[in-house]
Amino acid sequence: MSAGRNEFDITGMHCAACVARVERVVGRLDGVQDVKVNLLTRKGTVIYESNSQVTPDDVIKAITSIGFGASLANEEDQKIEKVNLKPQIIRLVIAACMAFPIMFCMIYSYATGRPMLLPHWAEFLMATIAQFGPGLVFYKGAWAAVKGGALTMDVLVVMGTSVAYFYSIYNWLIGSHNLYFETSAWLITFILLGKLLEEVAKGRTSEALQKLIGLQPSVAHVQQDGKFVDVPLEEVKLDDVLQVRAGEKVPVDGLILEGSGSLDESMLTGESLPVDKKAGDQVIGATVNATGAFTMKAQKVGHDTMLSQIIKVVEQAQTSKASIQRLADIVAAYFVPTVIGVAAITTLGWYFGYGSSWGTAIMCGTAVLVIACPCALGLATPTSIMVGSGLGAEHGILIKSAEYLEEAGKINALVVDKTGTLTTGTLQVTEARTLDGSDEDIMDAFLALESLTTHPIAKAIVAKIIDQYPDKQPLDVSDFEDVPGKGLQGKIKDQLVQIGHSRWMRELGCLPDSLVASIIEQEEKGASVSLLAVDGVIKALWAVSDKLRPEVPGVIADLEAKGVEVWMLTGDNKRTANYVAQKAGIKHVIAEVLPQDKASKVAELKGEGRIVGMVGDGINDAPALAVADIGFAIGKGTDIAVEAADIVLVRSDLRTLVQTVLLSRKTMKNIKENLFWALIFNCIGIPLAAFGYLSPIIAGTAMAFSSVMVVSNSLRLKRARIC
Repeated sequence: MSAGRNEFDITGMHCAACVARVERVVGRLDGVQDVKVNLLTRKGTVIYESNSQVTPDDVIKAITSIGFGASLANEEDQKIEKVNLKPQIIRLVIAACMAFPIMFCMIYSYATGRPMLLPHWAEFLMATIAQFGPGLVFYKGAWAAVKGGALTMDVLVVMGTSVAYFYSIYNWLIGSHNLYFETSAWLITFILLGKLLEEVAKGRTSEALQKLIGLQPSVAHVQQDGKFVDVPLEEVKLDDVLQVRAGEKVPVDGLILEGSGSLDESMLTGESLPVDKKAGDQVIGATVNATGAFTMKAQKVGHDTMLSQIIKVVEQAQTSKASIQRLADIVAAYFVPTVIGVAAITTLGWYFGYGSSWGTAIMCGTAVLVIACPCALGLATPTSIMVGSGLGAEHGILIKSAEYLEEAGKINALVVDKTGTLTTGTLQVTEARTLDGSDEDIMDAFLALESLTTHPIAKAIVAKIIDQYPDKQPLDVSDFEDVPGKGLQGKIKDQLVQIGHSRWMRELGCLPDSLVASIIEQEEKGASVSLLAVDGVIKALWAVSDKLRPEVPGVIADLEAKGVEVWMLTGDNKRTANYVAQKAGIKHVIAEVLPQDKASKVAELKGEGRIVGMVGDGINDAPALAVADIGFAIGKGTDIAVEAADIVLVRSDLRTLVQTVLLSRKTMKNIKENLFWALIFNCIGIPLAAFGYLSPIIAGTAMAFSSVMVVSNSLRLKRARIC
């Protein structure tokens, strides 16, 4: 549970009207800022105002007061509770056993012209068992809804079947042979069948999440009293020493202490080739140790592991709502009352307007009641979101909210950072020139300052020095400062040492003209130049270069072909930026931008009417990621960049950018198809029923399968090609 936010498990919801009722009641609580309820996952998220006095118990009380069940969800519980289908199957079998004989005898009677094989009392008995046995679930749901001031699908079902049932009793008592017991029994049977098939189909929409949860091993070999013993995964603690044998899954995230292994990290990176790991290397929980054996120290356990975080992100995305769902919510708010009104007008119109019998009028009104299906509307969006976000997770795309899944396909401008995003981020020192002093003093100064930051250039310089002198230790630095977009400075042995690019050195007034040509030469090769100054005197020039990711030119071309304009935004100099942009195929370059100005540049593009996406991996990208309409973080980037982003590309492969755009567009297309069919079904079906072209049985059968059709269409997303 996070501050200002709670998740609740909600039971008893059947349609979009149920969702709207829960959201409306909870939203009225003083101190509730926002509430979102998902019909498919049966979860609700409540966000409170900063000074809210509302407690989870208040929310639960509000939900239960309108006839639904509610409890505070365990946000660390990553198990998917499967719906128990056994009661639904039993109800369906009983209803079918009651309905089938009545229907068979009725069809036989119409076909042969002979009297009904069943006496009226037998029809009444079987219809009663169906109505108040299996059909009792609808009465309970309808009563709870009406008691709470709501009108739901259960209300429509109860009204439709009850009219047919009780009107048949009335006709029987007055001696009429126009009985409709088969209508009520058959309606209940088909609606129960439709609900059962709907539950089965809905269960399949969470398969991707179930697969992720299934990746977790159940036990770990933990060192206790000098030997390794098997303990349940949830009992593993921080700093425990674990053993991982060949063929086993790594239990948690950690560090290899001894031994080595060849790890299959395809669940994370998508790469099928195993990665060799040795002492000192990081390993991720749920990856598979193909060969070898090693001991490791647990560094992240429980809900802190990478897999748990991935599962949590997917769960949150599947519980959230896309803005397109507002259409369904608005329609659902007025749907059931409107249908009841149309049914009443239909009944009166047939009797008084057309002079039909009460039997005909009531059957037409009943058909209107049972053809209407708010369930399909309620399922149209969440089923697609659940399948789409799950498909994204399988491809290493973590989408934090349904809103971001919706917006990703709309971007028409993509701002991309250079270092670590377009390039591999594994920089190498290509030039190390000492201009004044000894090489050892220069290395000491570089090592002392650069070891205090995680910038890719700093890492490359430190790696170069440590590679040459493995035992060298950084000197003490006082008054250290990381100057954003410029460089580093601090005092070493009472001397002011500054490391940064040529523009900063020019600002400081210590860049000699004799160095300009050398700097330009390196920058035109695509290298980034770092100058070291001691007490205002340039002492060294080091150049660091990076390789363009091999997939970048193809990714840029694909994005441009899909109508996405790509902009490179970097703090590097113009010559280096233009060199990289030319190799990548990027036409728009914004260089020499300070970190604090990156966000304003993104805002400028937004101000020109573009829908802007931003891709980055570093601390200096976080503000721009937050400002962009959609922020994409490279999964291996810094934690702050990942936190600020809306979508995380776990595999650090820019091809997932194209996949994300495709996934978004296909998901939105799927949602629109669902909404179209749900709306067109009712727009066509209700008038046909009102004008007498659909009998209640056909109408009820169609209604029962409308939700199944919507969920089945959503499941087609599982087979969508986004590669």
